[in-house]
Amino acid sequence: MPEQRSGADLRGFHAVDEVADPEMLIKSLDTGKALPGMRAAEADMLDELSLSQARSALDVGCGLGGDVAAMHARMVPGGRVIGLDASRTMITAARGRAGRDLPGASFVVGDAIAMPFATATFDACRAETVLQHIRDPQLAVQEMARVTRPGGRVVAFEFDLGLAVLDHPDRSTTNKIFGCIADAALDSWLGRRLPRLFRQAGLTGLRVSTRVVFDDFPFFRFVMRRPVAQLVNDGAISAREATRWLAHLEQSDRVGHYLGGSTAFLVSGTRGHTPGQNGEIGR
Repeated sequence: MPEQRSGADLRGFHAVDEVADPEMLIKSLDTGKALPGMRAAEADMLDELSLSQARSALDVGCGLGGDVAAMHARMVPGGRVIGLDASRTMITAARGRAGRDLPGASFVVGDAIAMPFATATFDACRAETVLQHIRDPQLAVQEMARVTRPGGRVVAFEFDLGLAVLDHPDRSTTNKIFGCIADAALDSWLGRRLPRLFRQAGLTGLRVSTRVVFDDFPFFRFVMRRPVAQLVNDGAISAREATRWLAHLEQSDRVGHYLGGSTAFLVSGTRGHTPGQNGEIGR
């Protein structure tokens, strides 16, 4: 299969500092966040955070820091936002991109399951496509609730790898490839588990929505080349199967028929005074 070493293995996001080429992960993050569906989801997350009266906010798994700037722009004058990420690579990149233009923002290396913040520190807390890369997402959500003040908002957006969307006539190979990728993830069903994790953390007034974030073929090819090549190397599929599978998608894209995407869950809730008093609103 041509270009077997190109592309980014998105499984590497659970340990960015340990991968051989973190720049590929950074590139995939930049490209993915530019997809229209991701931009729309990020705008919805900002709405759910209710930042107009917030004086402090936290972005868990802040990555390259762009969402920290977007949060800061919606807050009261003098508000502060902290971006937390376990990866020194990501924090270094975020600090470099923020430069001197965001005096109300800071970036901290830290663990989402043991945050270096006191209880009830923030008015709002968010996490975007990071909990699926954490070994104990339930504890991470509990930590998000802990560091949020009573009445504050907690919002998360997570993909569910078991609900991928791809129009391809070879269902067997498609299921095999997506199944292997999902099995290799730390938590491939995190999206559908997210509402329960919020309830278990004592968050109230849950709002739950789903959407498919559609990609384009260049992005899909970029992120899938390396995982598919690895599946060939592991013997999960043959090189011929992989080549034919990708070739069909390339042809489909040339004639304007490519359709692919990932199903995601957006869940928001309020930190209550007493755990367990919550309703749930579907949208």
